[in-house]
Amino acid sequence: MINWKEIPFVKFLLPFASGILLSIILDNNHPSWYGTLLFATLIRLILLFKKLPNHYSHLHGILAHTLLFSLGYLWCYHFNDLQNKNHFQNYLKSENIIIGKIETTPVFGKYLKVTLSTQLIGTHLDSLKKCSGKILTYLKNDSTHQLNYGDIIALRGGIHKVELPKNPHAFNYKKFLNFKNIHYQVFVNKPSMWQKSIINQGKLIRRKTIQIRHYFLNILKTHLITSRELSVGNALILGHKNEIDDEVRTAYANTGALHVLAVSGLHVGLVAWFVNVLLNLIKSRTLTWQLTRVFILIGIVWSFALISGGSPSVLRAATMFTFLIIGLFLNQTTNIYNSLAISATILLIWNPYLLMNVSFQLSYFAITSIIYFHPKIYRSLIIVNGFLRNIWNLVSLSLAAQIGTLPISIYYFHSIPLFAWLSGVIVIPAATIILGSGMILLFVESFIPSLGFIPGWILYYSIWLMNEAIFLIQRFPSSVWTGIWIGSGTVVLMYLMIGNIVLALSTKKLKWLLSASVFLFFISTNYSCISIRETTQKKIIIYHSYKNTIIDFFDGKNGFSFCQKDILEKNLSFATQNNRWANGIKKTQQIHFENLKFQSENIFYQKPFIQFLDKKIALLDDTFQFKKGIKINVDFIIIQNNPNFKMEDISQNFIFKKIIFDTSNSQWKVKNWKTDCQKLNIPYYDTFEQGALEIVFK
Repeated sequence: MINWKEIPFVKFLLPFASGILLSIILDNNHPSWYGTLLFATLIRLILLFKKLPNHYSHLHGILAHTLLFSLGYLWCYHFNDLQNKNHFQNYLKSENIIIGKIETTPVFGKYLKVTLSTQLIGTHLDSLKKCSGKILTYLKNDSTHQLNYGDIIALRGGIHKVELPKNPHAFNYKKFLNFKNIHYQVFVNKPSMWQKSIINQGKLIRRKTIQIRHYFLNILKTHLITSRELSVGNALILGHKNEIDDEVRTAYANTGALHVLAVSGLHVGLVAWFVNVLLNLIKSRTLTWQLTRVFILIGIVWSFALISGGSPSVLRAATMFTFLIIGLFLNQTTNIYNSLAISATILLIWNPYLLMNVSFQLSYFAITSIIYFHPKIYRSLIIVNGFLRNIWNLVSLSLAAQIGTLPISIYYFHSIPLFAWLSGVIVIPAATIILGSGMILLFVESFIPSLGFIPGWILYYSIWLMNEAIFLIQRFPSSVWTGIWIGSGTVVLMYLMIGNIVLALSTKKLKWLLSASVFLFFISTNYSCISIRETTQKKIIIYHSYKNTIIDFFDGKNGFSFCQKDILEKNLSFATQNNRWANGIKKTQQIHFENLKFQSENIFYQKPFIQFLDKKIALLDDTFQFKKGIKINVDFIIIQNNPNFKMEDISQNFIFKKIIFDTSNSQWKVKNWKTDCQKLNIPYYDTFEQGALEIVFK
């Protein structure tokens, strides 16, 4: 069984993280845990001075866990910037002057995208008040403005809450930003409405690491002469992922190698190993050298973590390696699970919202799974040949990581890369060579530039070979199983099943394997119920897609999609893909509005009318001709592509239940139409403001 004395921080972490999770689930509502915390603290203090009978000794543990749970809940509650009485939301007007400091490296494009840490807010200069809070800020760009981290800027604009997604099952950008303590955004559409006032006000260490990062990026640009190799090199060595194109990202995702493009524990471990190999060349065993060695290793690890962007997985690894390095120096045998728990606890105290960060979750599940499963999988085969044994070691490492990360990988990415074990055999050795040659290149270019071409050549062709291998694996038949959709409840059941399998392997007791079988039964039953529901579903969805009209019809597991012929595939996929997968629609037949006629078992289309089962839809644009004296009976009218219609004309020519204004129309026209609808008492729906409309058949 588990020896909790060896892993005390795991006992601390579990209730503390559970409290954080509950606070997030309850959306940081006003906590009822103050009383619980106070009560548990008082009773715990009393029990410290009073010896209990053996049959009551468990009260110590219960109260300690209650105390930690309450602390986690309250810490997350107070970490939310909206709880700050000085938050700028308390001073918002229709238009505001904001003065604040840039907290992120600007992302350049048509708009400059920065996170602004507010300092002053008001409606005019002599009414400015001190405030706090972050705003996602989009600044209209021009060539006269140069912004960097730490600059102070002043702007004028309307500040609005970040909106929820407008399409069903779409990526929740609002929630993503909320977990970064960003709840509002502002678009400044004129360069004259903002200006830079002070420069270089950011934290010194952060400014220096950003400067070093830019310097290193320029070195890599000199030696990685093709865009694909440069983007992968920047991502793998420096954590700079902005330049990776969709083709490369998709190839790495479909082969299960995407983690190599996000600087993580793998990279920190390789850097620590590489530096340690170099330090081992010095044979001194003096206490001074050993202490210096510790400081060098820790310094290199944290320098790499900061320069590469400081993602949660890197911070986790840097914290864990720090404890491991110190433990080895003190000749202490450290429990790896306890080190992981310590690093997770420190990070959650620093930022409790990291618990919901995908990188944080993947990182801890992967490393925990590797620690437990890798030795067991590796020892399951005895291979004599040294080369094949090393290959099997890499395969077993990849399989072990997949066990721990599979549930949340499916939950977040809705796919299973079937050749992840093969890509792991390639990318782990390749990443070792790339990181090693990359570090040598950056060092040599900084001190002996004339020799930089040697590691630069090795770096370029290492990345090129890795890219070619990944694209080759992607071309394998059935390289990835996509469109898998599971809910959070299924994720919990899958981890409970894995946990019971771990207990069965650890204790050699059959009861845990039976428990795992029960959870597998629940998962299978849930899947069967969902599959039956999907087989009988009948739905119409009119999506929110800027300047486009997209209508999906779900007839069981068959999907039919009506859209414009010239719509961009990425826009179509962005609006519809997640919702189709969530409803079990793997393939969709696409019909263009330009077609004159289409017919299937339950759908009949003859421009401009669609009938799906007993529902009739009229699609009206400028090509539609009204005929006096004729009233057409339909259920819904969809107005598209900015026709010059009056609502009176429609009401005189149609009998209908509701008018739908989709996102292919201009907002000023929709505003006028809605005013007319209100005067004529016509029911309407605006997909631009209200999001996608879903019509479910009973």
